Amino acid sequence: MYKENTNEKLSLREKAGFGCGDFASNLFFMVFTMYGLYFYTDVFGISAAIVGSIFLVARIWDAVNDPIMGLIADRTRSRWGRFRPYLLWMAIPYGVIGFACFIVPDWSSSAKVIYAAVTYILFGMIYTAINLPYSGLMAVISPNSLERTKAASFRFIGANLGGLVVALCIPLLVEYFGAGNEQYGYKLTMGLLACFATVLFLVTFITTRERVEPPAGQSSSPLKDAADLCCNKPCILLFFIGLLGLASLSVHLAAVPFYFKYYIHGTHQILGWQLEPNELISVFFTLGTICALLGILATKHIVALFGKVAAYIILMALAAAFTLPQYYVGPDNVLTLLVLQGLSALFGGPVAPIVFSMYADAADYSEHRTGRRATGLVMSFASFGMKFGWAIGGALGGWLLAWSGYIPDQEQTPEAIHGILLMLGLIPAVLALGACAVMFFHPLTDNRMGDIGAELARRRSIATVPD
Repeated sequence: MYKENTNEKLSLREKAGFGCGDFASNLFFMVFTMYGLYFYTDVFGISAAIVGSIFLVARIWDAVNDPIMGLIADRTRSRWGRFRPYLLWMAIPYGVIGFACFIVPDWSSSAKVIYAAVTYILFGMIYTAINLPYSGLMAVISPNSLERTKAASFRFIGANLGGLVVALCIPLLVEYFGAGNEQYGYKLTMGLLACFATVLFLVTFITTRERVEPPAGQSSSPLKDAADLCCNKPCILLFFIGLLGLASLSVHLAAVPFYFKYYIHGTHQILGWQLEPNELISVFFTLGTICALLGILATKHIVALFGKVAAYIILMALAAAFTLPQYYVGPDNVLTLLVLQGLSALFGGPVAPIVFSMYADAADYSEHRTGRRATGLVMSFASFGMKFGWAIGGALGGWLLAWSGYIPDQEQTPEAIHGILLMLGLIPAVLALGACAVMFFHPLTDNRMGDIGAELARRRSIATVPD
């Protein structure tokens, strides 16, 4: 058995390999977040209201799917551990189903809706089957809370590099492969990214280890684990924090292709470059991703200065402060919009690694309180909160477009333009401030987590001493 060492440092190779997993996840997650609503309405050919409903139904199913996967992962026994084997087993299905989502069949309208719904829901299930164990791996990659925070930083460096690839390459590759045919362009582009994502998940499997075992002789029923989860206040709060945070990001990014396609007209000079509206989409996403990455690089120092709870509240409030004015920016002030987006992303970047390291802390808190460890179930609950927020953002965007009278590939009415502006600035800012408000009640300070970590290490050392 591996002897737990709370002072052991994770190697650069392992942290980088761990980060490859979220690089792989975001090659699809960010495509759906940035372009999903646009793809299904303007390329696939489904109404915005139906797309919003598909997004929401898929996440409602996750309410069942995620906890089941968490319980399965907690009870998995293999020579590779509890969570790592799913990176091996699900890497290829992840790529195949993700690619299938971007094939547009030449079928009737109703058949296309069924195909879109089935493939999207299947992708959500495969995403759960690989990403939830990947998230669980972070809680067992080290018993040290600070080392997990560092691993989370690498994770979200990988996530933002994946987002950067999406922001830079999707419009260019779709145009290059499609030569004017967006359906064909998306199919080839996503096939290429599917292969890349599969390889990256395998790299994560090869380079990482699991170091935290459940307490010796642990035995519990799924119902007992679920009851413990319902009493885990930090986990419940993180569910709502993740929901509000991802809903904010999702609705904001979903608005961008529509904003530049229908609100911004003509070329705009940015730092000497004359850019068309479709090129500005890539610039907007790329700038935001780079600024978020810069923010992530500072996560360790920000957490050391303020602590996780205070750091989250300060950063999320600042991100909201620079998102809100985007609602008011006129169509001729593109440079102002880009500056606001860069600052919003810079302050919002560290938020994700902070929250995910807090999920791992919630698993430690559960073990400390109950004497049993249910990492997979805790992570599944947190994951469901974030995916539900992702769905709410997408569904809200789709319904808002439909309510405001949006019609693809036509000059939009003032009401439709107003709906797009609400999605870009006002709604995401309000949701982000809601997440800040919930975080005020989170009880796991860094000092308390230090005490919990030390106590758990003491218990485990006693459990491994031979009689």
